[in-house]
Amino acid sequence: MKTICLIAALPAEARPLISYFRLNSVPHEHLRLYQRDNIFLLQCGVGKLNAAANTAAMLQALPNVQAVINVGIAGSDHPIGTVLLAHAIKDAATEKYWYPHLPGIKQLPEVSTVKITSVDKPCTEYQPDTAFEMEAAGIYAAATKVLDLAFIHSLKTVSDNKESSIEKISAASVEENIEQTIPSLSNLMQALPFDALPENDDIGLLCHTLRTKLHYTQTEQHAIKQLLNRHKALFEALPDTEQLLALKTAKAIRSHLTEKLNAAPVLY
Repeated sequence: MKTICLIAALPAEARPLISYFRLNSVPHEHLRLYQRDNIFLLQCGVGKLNAAANTAAMLQALPNVQAVINVGIAGSDHPIGTVLLAHAIKDAATEKYWYPHLPGIKQLPEVSTVKITSVDKPCTEYQPDTAFEMEAAGIYAAATKVLDLAFIHSLKTVSDNKESSIEKISAASVEENIEQTIPSLSNLMQALPFDALPENDDIGLLCHTLRTKLHYTQTEQHAIKQLLNRHKALFEALPDTEQLLALKTAKAIRSHLTEKLNAAPVLY
Protein backbone atom coordinates (compact mmCIF):
# COMPACT_ATOMS: atom_id res chain seq x y z
CA MET A 1 0.00 0.00 0.00
CA LYS A 2 1.19 3.52 -0.79
CA THR A 3 1.52 6.31 1.77
CA ILE A 4 -1.85 7.72 2.89
CA CYS A 5 -2.63 10.59 5.26
CA LEU A 6 -5.96 10.64 7.08
CA ILE A 7 -7.12 14.11 8.11
CA ALA A 8 -9.51 14.76 11.00
CA ALA A 9 -10.42 18.09 12.55
CA LEU A 10 -11.31 17.21 16.15
CA PRO A 11 -9.46 15.18 18.79
CA ALA A 12 -12.60 13.06 19.18
CA GLU A 13 -12.52 12.33 15.43
CA ALA A 14 -8.83 11.46 15.52
CA ARG A 15 -8.82 9.20 18.60
CA PRO A 16 -10.68 6.18 17.13
CA LEU A 17 -8.44 6.30 14.04
CA ILE A 18 -5.28 6.56 16.14
CA SER A 19 -6.45 3.59 18.18
CA TYR A 20 -7.56 1.41 15.26
CA PHE A 21 -4.45 1.96 13.15
CA ARG A 22 -2.19 1.98 16.26
CA LEU A 23 -0.61 5.27 15.30
CA ASN A 24 2.14 6.96 17.27
CA SER A 25 2.72 10.67 17.73
CA VAL A 26 5.24 12.22 15.31
CA PRO A 27 7.23 15.16 16.71
CA HIS A 28 6.71 18.28 14.60
CA GLU A 29 7.08 21.93 15.47
CA HIS A 30 3.74 23.01 14.03
CA LEU A 31 1.66 19.96 13.06
CA ARG A 32 -0.22 17.40 15.12
CA LEU A 33 0.82 14.24 13.29
CA TYR A 34 0.59 10.51 13.99
CA GLN A 35 2.07 7.58 12.06
CA ARG A 36 2.47 3.86 11.78
CA ASP A 37 4.24 2.43 8.75
CA ASN A 38 2.72 4.02 5.63
CA ILE A 39 -0.35 5.54 7.33
CA PHE A 40 -0.27 9.05 8.75
CA LEU A 41 -2.96 11.05 10.50
CA LEU A 42 -3.13 14.84 10.66
CA GLN A 43 -5.36 16.55 13.20
CA CYS A 44 -5.95 19.80 11.34
CA GLY A 45 -8.26 21.75 13.66
CA VAL A 46 -11.71 23.18 12.97
CA GLY A 47 -12.56 25.28 9.93
CA LYS A 48 -11.42 25.71 6.32
CA LEU A 49 -8.46 27.96 7.09
CA ASN A 50 -6.98 25.54 9.63
CA ALA A 51 -7.67 22.64 7.28
CA ALA A 52 -6.04 24.32 4.28
CA ALA A 53 -2.99 25.62 6.15
CA ASN A 54 -2.27 22.36 7.96
CA THR A 55 -2.90 20.19 4.90
CA ALA A 56 -0.48 22.30 2.84
CA ALA A 57 2.13 22.17 5.61
CA MET A 58 1.69 18.39 5.95
CA LEU A 59 2.16 17.81 2.21
CA GLN A 60 5.31 19.91 2.31
CA ALA A 61 6.64 18.04 5.35
CA LEU A 62 5.63 14.63 3.94
CA PRO A 63 6.21 14.78 0.17
CA ASN A 64 5.81 11.00 -0.13
CA VAL A 65 2.12 11.16 0.82
CA GLN A 66 0.21 9.95 -2.24
CA ALA A 67 -3.39 10.12 -1.00
CA VAL A 68 -5.43 12.12 1.49
CA ILE A 69 -8.71 11.05 3.11
CA ASN A 70 -10.67 13.49 5.25
CA VAL A 71 -12.63 11.65 7.95
CA GLY A 72 -15.11 13.40 10.18
CA ILE A 73 -18.67 14.16 11.22
CA ALA A 74 -21.30 16.06 9.26
CA GLY A 75 -24.92 17.12 9.47
CA SER A 76 -27.35 15.66 6.93
CA ASP A 77 -30.90 14.41 6.48
CA HIS A 78 -29.80 10.81 6.96
CA PRO A 79 -29.99 8.61 10.08
CA ILE A 80 -27.33 9.25 12.71
CA GLY A 81 -24.26 7.14 12.02
CA THR A 82 -24.83 6.86 8.26
CA VAL A 83 -21.50 6.83 6.41
CA LEU A 84 -21.35 9.17 3.40
CA LEU A 85 -18.71 9.65 0.71
CA ALA A 86 -18.38 12.94 -1.17
CA HIS A 87 -18.98 12.91 -4.92
CA ALA A 88 -18.70 16.71 -4.88
CA ILE A 89 -17.27 19.25 -2.45
CA LYS A 90 -18.56 22.81 -2.36
CA ASP A 91 -17.13 25.81 -0.57
CA ALA A 92 -20.28 27.64 0.53
CA ALA A 93 -18.48 30.99 0.80
CA THR A 94 -16.83 31.00 -2.63
CA GLU A 95 -19.15 28.65 -4.56
CA LYS A 96 -16.08 26.70 -5.71
CA TYR A 97 -16.53 22.98 -6.44
CA TRP A 98 -14.25 19.93 -6.55
CA TYR A 99 -15.31 16.57 -7.97
CA PRO A 100 -13.39 13.53 -6.64
CA HIS A 101 -12.83 10.56 -8.94
CA LEU A 102 -14.67 7.88 -6.95
CA PRO A 103 -13.81 4.17 -6.90
CA GLY A 104 -16.21 1.71 -8.50
CA ILE A 105 -19.52 1.17 -6.71
CA LYS A 106 -18.68 -2.50 -6.11
CA GLN A 107 -15.68 -1.47 -4.03
CA LEU A 108 -17.81 0.53 -1.56
CA PRO A 109 -21.31 -0.97 -1.87
CA GLU A 110 -22.32 0.06 1.65
CA VAL A 111 -21.64 3.78 1.24
CA SER A 112 -23.98 6.42 -0.21
CA THR A 113 -22.48 9.43 -1.94
CA VAL A 114 -23.54 13.05 -1.41
CA LYS A 115 -22.41 16.60 -2.04
CA ILE A 116 -20.43 17.87 0.93
CA THR A 117 -20.75 21.59 1.57
CA SER A 118 -18.14 23.28 3.75
CA VAL A 119 -19.63 26.12 5.76
CA ASP A 120 -18.09 28.75 8.01
CA LYS A 121 -20.49 28.05 10.87
CA PRO A 122 -22.73 25.09 11.74
CA CYS A 123 -25.71 24.63 9.41
CA THR A 124 -29.04 22.98 10.22
CA GLU A 125 -30.66 23.17 6.77
CA TYR A 126 -30.59 19.38 6.52
CA GLN A 127 -30.96 17.83 3.06
CA PRO A 128 -30.83 14.20 1.87
CA ASP A 129 -28.37 14.91 -0.95
CA THR A 130 -26.00 17.14 1.04
CA ALA A 131 -23.84 16.91 4.15
CA PHE A 132 -22.66 20.04 5.95
CA GLU A 133 -19.27 20.31 7.65
CA MET A 134 -16.41 22.83 7.98
CA GLU A 135 -13.10 21.45 6.66
CA ALA A 136 -13.34 19.53 3.36
CA ALA A 137 -13.11 22.57 1.06
CA GLY A 138 -9.93 23.73 2.81
CA ILE A 139 -8.38 20.29 2.49
CA TYR A 140 -9.25 20.09 -1.21
CA ALA A 141 -7.98 23.61 -1.90
CA ALA A 142 -4.56 22.62 -0.55
CA ALA A 143 -4.33 18.97 -1.61
CA THR A 144 -5.34 19.47 -5.25
CA LYS A 145 -2.21 21.56 -5.76
CA VAL A 146 -0.20 18.34 -5.32
CA LEU A 147 -2.47 15.31 -5.73
CA ASP A 148 -4.90 14.06 -8.36
CA LEU A 149 -8.62 14.04 -7.48
CA ALA A 150 -8.61 10.24 -7.55
CA PHE A 151 -6.49 10.36 -4.39
CA ILE A 152 -8.35 12.99 -2.33
CA HIS A 153 -11.56 11.91 -0.61
CA SER A 154 -13.91 12.99 2.14
CA LEU A 155 -15.69 10.34 4.20
CA LYS A 156 -18.23 11.54 6.73
CA THR A 157 -20.59 10.03 9.28
CA VAL A 158 -23.86 11.76 10.16
CA SER A 159 -23.69 13.34 13.61
CA ASP A 160 -26.83 15.49 13.57
CA ASN A 161 -30.10 15.72 11.65
CA LYS A 162 -33.67 16.98 12.05
CA GLU A 163 -34.38 14.47 14.81
CA SER A 164 -31.08 14.85 16.68
CA SER A 165 -29.75 18.40 16.90
CA ILE A 166 -26.18 19.72 16.99
CA GLU A 167 -26.61 20.40 20.69
CA LYS A 168 -26.71 16.64 21.33
CA ILE A 169 -23.26 16.05 19.88
CA SER A 170 -20.65 15.02 22.47
CA ALA A 171 -17.09 13.77 22.35
CA ALA A 172 -18.38 10.27 23.08
CA SER A 173 -20.94 10.39 20.26
CA VAL A 174 -18.31 11.69 17.83
CA GLU A 175 -15.95 8.84 18.69
CA GLU A 176 -18.77 6.33 18.26
CA ASN A 177 -19.69 7.82 14.89
CA ILE A 178 -16.11 7.75 13.63
CA GLU A 179 -15.72 4.13 14.72
CA GLN A 180 -18.62 3.31 12.38
CA THR A 181 -16.72 4.75 9.42
CA ILE A 182 -13.67 2.51 9.88
CA PRO A 183 -14.86 -0.49 7.78
CA SER A 184 -15.78 1.85 4.91
CA LEU A 185 -12.56 3.80 5.39
CA SER A 186 -10.52 0.60 5.14
CA ASN A 187 -12.37 -0.35 1.95
CA LEU A 188 -11.77 3.11 0.49
CA MET A 189 -8.06 2.91 1.28
CA GLN A 190 -7.88 -0.45 -0.50
CA ALA A 191 -9.83 0.92 -3.47
CA LEU A 192 -7.52 3.86 -4.20
CA PRO A 193 -6.23 3.38 -7.78
CA PHE A 194 -2.52 3.34 -7.03
CA ASP A 195 -2.02 0.70 -9.72
CA ALA A 196 -3.07 3.31 -12.28
CA LEU A 197 -0.17 5.56 -11.35
CA PRO A 198 2.61 5.01 -13.85
CA GLU A 199 5.94 4.27 -12.21
CA ASN A 200 8.02 4.72 -15.32
CA ASP A 201 11.80 5.00 -15.42
CA ASP A 202 11.54 7.76 -18.00
CA ILE A 203 9.53 9.93 -15.61
CA GLY A 204 12.02 9.31 -12.82
CA LEU A 205 14.91 10.09 -15.14
CA LEU A 206 13.29 13.34 -16.32
CA CYS A 207 12.59 14.38 -12.72
CA HIS A 208 16.21 13.66 -11.82
CA THR A 209 17.46 15.68 -14.78
CA LEU A 210 15.27 18.66 -13.95
CA ARG A 211 16.20 18.63 -10.27
CA THR A 212 19.93 18.34 -11.05
CA LYS A 213 19.83 21.29 -13.42
CA LEU A 214 17.37 23.52 -11.55
CA HIS A 215 17.94 22.54 -7.89
CA TYR A 216 14.36 22.60 -6.59
CA THR A 217 12.92 21.08 -3.41
CA GLN A 218 11.64 17.57 -2.84
CA THR A 219 8.10 18.92 -2.45
CA GLU A 220 8.36 20.64 -5.84
CA GLN A 221 9.69 17.41 -7.34
CA HIS A 222 6.66 15.53 -6.02
CA ALA A 223 4.28 18.07 -7.60
CA ILE A 224 6.12 18.01 -10.94
CA LYS A 225 6.17 14.20 -10.98
CA GLN A 226 2.38 14.14 -10.53
CA LEU A 227 2.00 16.53 -13.46
CA LEU A 228 4.35 14.45 -15.62
CA ASN A 229 2.37 11.30 -14.81
CA ARG A 230 -0.80 13.06 -15.93
CA HIS A 231 0.94 14.38 -19.07
CA LYS A 232 2.09 10.91 -20.10
CA ALA A 233 -1.34 9.40 -19.39
CA LEU A 234 -3.07 12.09 -21.46
CA PHE A 235 -0.63 12.58 -24.34
CA GLU A 236 1.13 9.17 -24.22
CA ALA A 237 4.46 11.00 -24.16
CA LEU A 238 6.54 13.24 -21.91
CA PRO A 239 7.19 16.91 -22.68
CA ASP A 240 10.49 17.92 -24.26
CA THR A 241 13.27 18.04 -21.67
CA GLU A 242 15.03 21.06 -23.18
CA GLN A 243 11.77 22.99 -23.28
CA LEU A 244 11.22 22.36 -19.58
CA LEU A 245 14.80 23.27 -18.68
CA ALA A 246 14.40 26.56 -20.56
CA LEU A 247 11.66 27.54 -18.09
CA LYS A 248 14.39 27.99 -15.41
CA THR A 249 12.29 27.43 -12.23
CA ALA A 250 10.10 24.70 -10.76
CA LYS A 251 7.22 27.17 -10.45
CA ALA A 252 7.42 27.97 -14.17
CA ILE A 253 7.50 24.25 -15.03
CA ARG A 254 4.45 23.56 -12.86
CA SER A 255 2.57 26.48 -14.45
CA HIS A 256 3.49 25.36 -17.96
CA LEU A 257 2.42 21.76 -17.39
CA THR A 258 -0.78 22.75 -15.57
CA GLU A 259 -1.82 25.12 -18.38
CA LYS A 260 -1.10 22.47 -21.01
CA LEU A 261 -3.07 19.79 -19.16
CA ASN A 262 -6.00 22.11 -18.48
CA ALA A 263 -6.13 23.15 -22.15
CA ALA A 264 -6.14 19.59 -23.46
CA PRO A 265 -9.42 18.60 -25.17
CA VAL A 266 -11.63 16.03 -23.45
CA LEU A 267 -12.22 13.07 -25.76
CA TYR A 268 -14.62 10.17 -25.31
